[in-house]
Amino acid sequence: MSGRTTWTDEELARLRLEGLEHLNHLLSGDATEADAAKLIAWRAESPAHELAFRSAVRLRQLVRVVEGVERPETIGIVSNVASLNAQRAKKHSRRAFLGGAMAASVAGGLLFLGRSLDMVPSLAALNAKYRTGTGERLVVRLGDGGTVELNTRTSINLRDDLAMPAVELISGEAVVTSGRSGTAALVAGNGTSIGKHGQFSARRTEDEICITCLSGEVEVAWNGEHRQLAPSQEVRYDDRGIGAVTAQANTAVLTAWRNGTLIFQDIPMRQVILEINRYREGRIILANSALSGRRLSGTYNIDRLDEFFDQAELAVGAKVTRLPGDVVVLS
Repeated sequence: MSGRTTWTDEELARLRLEGLEHLNHLLSGDATEADAAKLIAWRAESPAHELAFRSAVRLRQLVRVVEGVERPETIGIVSNVASLNAQRAKKHSRRAFLGGAMAASVAGGLLFLGRSLDMVPSLAALNAKYRTGTGERLVVRLGDGGTVELNTRTSINLRDDLAMPAVELISGEAVVTSGRSGTAALVAGNGTSIGKHGQFSARRTEDEICITCLSGEVEVAWNGEHRQLAPSQEVRYDDRGIGAVTAQANTAVLTAWRNGTLIFQDIPMRQVILEINRYREGRIILANSALSGRRLSGTYNIDRLDEFFDQAELAVGAKVTRLPGDVVVLS
């Protein structure tokens, strides 16, 4: 089993797709003994692979209930699958062998989409001074007239230990505007960003922090290293290091959320879905790997994000399946 413990949202989405493909192939009637063995080995690669497979089993059951193939009471209980396949395994046939492999692979009690589908706030985020929920935005005024504008699912605390108005970004995305003093600071992870006579954007994910200068200038300090940003420049850092300064192609697209819109320009569908999931209640699940790389362009009102599904149907031929809890499967 892999010793890896951290995964990006995009990597976890890819694992869920792989798990669903393994499961669908094994149940298609065309699978071989080698395919069953590959699934068992794939599941054992890491806890993330195991969770992805369990989500795939649960998702497949939900879709089949919506389509009228299975009864609702079968959702979440996999022991019946194990028992059924155990009976079939008494017959020494190729199908029985695969049934036994399937039983060994999916047995394990209740399978929930749970945390693998929901963006659950951390304890630090829940205890933050200011926090926005899904689709919400909030403007917090600083002492000298500066502001910090919070995007969806964003948490901040105010800091009083610096010689200027300062905030701590715990999670999410925010735009900081300097006030009468001309400076404003943002602390995130191991870095401190000081904006001078302008605005800058900060986005914090599980993997990295990205600071983008919108106007004026920004100085980013990370463990003794410094980066100077001019308008339309950005830098990324994490716990291990800080990168070089790069150009941000379009800051208007980056901050379109401030006007209540999301803009995508020739973006792979898997990335579009990851972003929309930040702003929408429930979850969009991409269950067709052939669609993940298809590129999309579009502008969507944050208050009407379900219009995206019409484009997904027309532009890329996705099948849209709506499930309880605002879960939508694109296949």
